[in-house]
Amino acid sequence: MTLLVVEVRLPHLHQPTGPDLGQALLGLIPNYVGFLVSFLVLGRFWLAHHEVMGLLKAADKRLVVVNLLLLLGVAFMPFPTAVISEYVQLRVGICFYTGWLILLGLLNRQVIRAIVRNPALLDEGISPADLRPFLQRSWISIIIGVGAFAAGMVTWIAALVVLMIGAPLIALLVARRAARRADA
Repeated sequence: MTLLVVEVRLPHLHQPTGPDLGQALLGLIPNYVGFLVSFLVLGRFWLAHHEVMGLLKAADKRLVVVNLLLLLGVAFMPFPTAVISEYVQLRVGICFYTGWLILLGLLNRQVIRAIVRNPALLDEGISPADLRPFLQRSWISIIIGVGAFAAGMVTWIAALVVLMIGAPLIALLVARRAARRADA
Protein backbone atom coordinates (compact mmCIF):
# COMPACT_ATOMS: atom_id res chain seq x y z
CA MET A 1 0.00 0.00 0.00
CA THR A 2 2.94 2.30 0.48
CA LEU A 3 3.43 2.21 -3.29
CA LEU A 4 0.31 4.35 -3.66
CA VAL A 5 2.09 7.39 -2.25
CA VAL A 6 4.48 7.26 -5.23
CA GLU A 7 1.73 8.98 -7.21
CA VAL A 8 1.65 11.94 -4.78
CA ARG A 9 4.77 13.60 -6.11
CA LEU A 10 6.62 16.49 -4.57
CA PRO A 11 6.08 19.61 -6.69
CA HIS A 12 9.23 20.86 -8.41
CA LEU A 13 9.40 24.63 -8.36
CA HIS A 14 12.14 26.95 -9.62
CA GLN A 15 12.86 29.65 -7.03
CA PRO A 16 9.75 28.82 -5.00
CA THR A 17 7.92 31.15 -2.70
CA GLY A 18 5.49 30.18 0.04
CA PRO A 19 2.44 31.04 -2.08
CA ASP A 20 3.89 29.11 -5.05
CA LEU A 21 4.34 25.99 -2.94
CA GLY A 22 0.87 26.39 -1.44
CA GLN A 23 -0.63 26.66 -4.92
CA ALA A 24 1.35 23.63 -6.13
CA LEU A 25 0.20 21.58 -3.13
CA LEU A 26 -3.41 22.58 -3.78
CA GLY A 27 -2.93 21.46 -7.38
CA LEU A 28 -2.21 17.97 -6.06
CA ILE A 29 -5.68 17.59 -4.53
CA PRO A 30 -6.73 15.07 -7.22
CA ASN A 31 -3.68 12.98 -6.29
CA TYR A 32 -4.59 13.11 -2.60
CA VAL A 33 -8.16 12.03 -3.40
CA GLY A 34 -6.92 9.22 -5.67
CA PHE A 35 -4.55 8.07 -2.94
CA LEU A 36 -7.31 8.10 -0.32
CA VAL A 37 -9.82 6.22 -2.48
CA SER A 38 -7.25 3.57 -3.44
CA PHE A 39 -6.04 3.27 0.14
CA LEU A 40 -9.59 2.62 1.34
CA VAL A 41 -10.17 0.09 -1.45
CA LEU A 42 -6.91 -1.76 -0.85
CA GLY A 43 -7.34 -1.54 2.91
CA ARG A 44 -10.64 -3.36 2.60
CA PHE A 45 -9.02 -6.05 0.45
CA TRP A 46 -6.15 -6.39 2.91
CA LEU A 47 -8.41 -6.75 5.96
CA ALA A 48 -10.52 -9.45 4.30
CA HIS A 49 -7.45 -11.22 2.93
CA HIS A 50 -5.79 -11.20 6.35
CA GLU A 51 -8.91 -12.63 7.98
CA VAL A 52 -9.31 -15.41 5.39
CA MET A 53 -5.63 -16.38 5.48
CA GLY A 54 -5.87 -16.63 9.26
CA LEU A 55 -8.21 -19.59 8.79
CA LEU A 56 -5.59 -21.65 6.94
CA LYS A 57 -3.11 -24.23 8.11
CA ALA A 58 -1.59 -24.77 4.65
CA ALA A 59 -1.59 -23.58 1.05
CA ASP A 60 -1.61 -25.51 -2.20
CA LYS A 61 -0.23 -24.56 -5.59
CA ARG A 62 -3.57 -23.29 -6.90
CA LEU A 63 -4.03 -20.97 -3.92
CA VAL A 64 -0.48 -19.65 -4.21
CA VAL A 65 -0.91 -18.92 -7.93
CA VAL A 66 -4.26 -17.15 -7.49
CA ASN A 67 -2.90 -15.26 -4.50
CA LEU A 68 0.12 -14.14 -6.54
CA LEU A 69 -2.19 -12.91 -9.29
CA LEU A 70 -4.08 -10.88 -6.68
CA LEU A 71 -0.77 -9.50 -5.40
CA LEU A 72 0.18 -8.58 -8.97
CA GLY A 73 -3.09 -6.69 -9.34
CA VAL A 74 -2.56 -4.88 -6.05
CA ALA A 75 1.05 -4.02 -6.94
CA PHE A 76 -0.18 -2.46 -10.21
CA MET A 77 -2.80 -0.36 -8.39
CA PRO A 78 -0.65 2.81 -8.30
CA PHE A 79 -1.01 3.08 -12.08
CA PRO A 80 -4.84 3.03 -12.19
CA THR A 81 -4.69 5.40 -9.22
CA ALA A 82 -2.48 7.78 -11.21
CA VAL A 83 -4.84 7.54 -14.19
CA ILE A 84 -7.94 8.38 -12.15
CA SER A 85 -6.08 11.11 -10.25
CA GLU A 86 -4.98 12.81 -13.45
CA TYR A 87 -7.98 12.08 -15.67
CA VAL A 88 -10.90 11.68 -13.26
CA GLN A 89 -13.08 13.92 -15.41
CA LEU A 90 -12.68 11.60 -18.41
CA ARG A 91 -14.82 8.49 -18.76
CA VAL A 92 -11.85 6.46 -19.92
CA GLY A 93 -10.02 7.28 -16.66
CA ILE A 94 -13.03 6.19 -14.59
CA CYS A 95 -13.49 3.04 -16.72
CA PHE A 96 -9.84 2.06 -16.39
CA TYR A 97 -9.80 2.50 -12.61
CA THR A 98 -13.15 0.83 -11.96
CA GLY A 99 -12.30 -1.96 -14.39
CA TRP A 100 -9.14 -2.64 -12.41
CA LEU A 101 -11.14 -2.59 -9.18
CA ILE A 102 -13.55 -5.16 -10.65
CA LEU A 103 -10.60 -7.34 -11.69
CA LEU A 104 -9.15 -7.17 -8.15
CA GLY A 105 -12.55 -8.14 -6.76
CA LEU A 106 -12.76 -11.14 -9.08
CA LEU A 107 -9.22 -12.23 -8.15
CA ASN A 108 -10.01 -11.86 -4.46
CA ARG A 109 -13.08 -14.02 -4.96
CA GLN A 110 -10.95 -16.65 -6.71
CA VAL A 111 -8.60 -16.77 -3.72
CA ILE A 112 -11.54 -17.59 -1.45
CA ARG A 113 -12.94 -20.12 -3.92
CA ALA A 114 -9.55 -21.85 -4.14
CA ILE A 115 -9.70 -22.34 -0.37
CA VAL A 116 -13.30 -23.57 -0.43
CA ARG A 117 -12.39 -26.12 -3.12
CA ASN A 118 -9.70 -27.63 -0.92
CA PRO A 119 -10.98 -27.95 2.67
CA ALA A 120 -7.70 -29.63 3.67
CA LEU A 121 -6.14 -26.14 3.67
CA LEU A 122 -8.38 -25.01 6.52
CA ASP A 123 -7.47 -25.11 10.20
CA GLU A 124 -9.16 -27.75 12.32
CA GLY A 125 -12.69 -26.82 13.23
CA ILE A 126 -13.08 -24.59 10.15
CA SER A 127 -15.26 -25.82 7.28
CA PRO A 128 -15.86 -24.46 3.79
CA ALA A 129 -19.29 -23.33 5.04
CA ASP A 130 -17.47 -20.94 7.40
CA LEU A 131 -16.14 -19.16 4.31
CA ARG A 132 -19.62 -18.47 2.93
CA PRO A 133 -19.73 -14.96 4.48
CA PHE A 134 -16.37 -14.17 2.88
CA LEU A 135 -17.64 -15.32 -0.50
CA GLN A 136 -20.74 -13.18 -0.08
CA ARG A 137 -18.72 -10.13 0.96
CA SER A 138 -16.31 -10.67 -1.93
CA TRP A 139 -19.06 -9.33 -4.19
CA ILE A 140 -18.86 -5.94 -2.46
CA SER A 141 -15.84 -4.61 -4.36
CA ILE A 142 -17.21 -5.97 -7.63
CA ILE A 143 -20.58 -4.28 -7.04
CA ILE A 144 -18.84 -1.04 -6.08
CA GLY A 145 -16.68 -1.20 -9.20
CA VAL A 146 -19.69 -1.78 -11.44
CA GLY A 147 -21.67 0.92 -9.61
CA ALA A 148 -18.83 3.44 -9.89
CA PHE A 149 -18.38 2.54 -13.56
CA ALA A 150 -22.08 3.20 -14.21
CA ALA A 151 -22.04 6.38 -12.10
CA GLY A 152 -18.98 7.53 -14.03
CA MET A 153 -21.00 7.40 -17.22
CA VAL A 154 -23.17 10.14 -15.70
CA THR A 155 -20.53 12.23 -13.92
CA TRP A 156 -17.11 11.68 -12.44
CA ILE A 157 -18.23 13.10 -9.09
CA ALA A 158 -20.87 10.36 -8.77
CA ALA A 159 -18.20 7.74 -9.48
CA LEU A 160 -16.00 9.10 -6.67
CA VAL A 161 -18.94 9.17 -4.27
CA VAL A 162 -19.71 5.51 -5.04
CA LEU A 163 -16.04 4.60 -4.58
CA MET A 164 -15.72 6.41 -1.26
CA ILE A 165 -18.99 5.51 0.47
CA GLY A 166 -19.90 2.33 -1.37
CA ALA A 167 -17.84 -0.10 0.70
CA PRO A 168 -18.99 1.06 4.15
CA LEU A 169 -22.60 1.27 2.99
CA ILE A 170 -22.69 -2.18 1.41
CA ALA A 171 -20.75 -3.69 4.32
CA LEU A 172 -23.37 -2.27 6.69
CA LEU A 173 -26.19 -3.77 4.62
CA VAL A 174 -24.45 -7.16 4.49
CA ALA A 175 -23.86 -7.09 8.27
CA ARG A 176 -27.52 -6.24 8.92
CA ARG A 177 -28.63 -9.07 6.66
CA ALA A 178 -26.32 -11.50 8.45
CA ALA A 179 -27.62 -10.35 11.84
CA ARG A 180 -31.23 -10.89 10.72
CA ARG A 181 -30.35 -14.39 9.53
CA ALA A 182 -28.64 -15.16 12.83
CA ASP A 183 -31.71 -13.98 14.76
CA ALA A 184 -34.06 -16.07 12.60
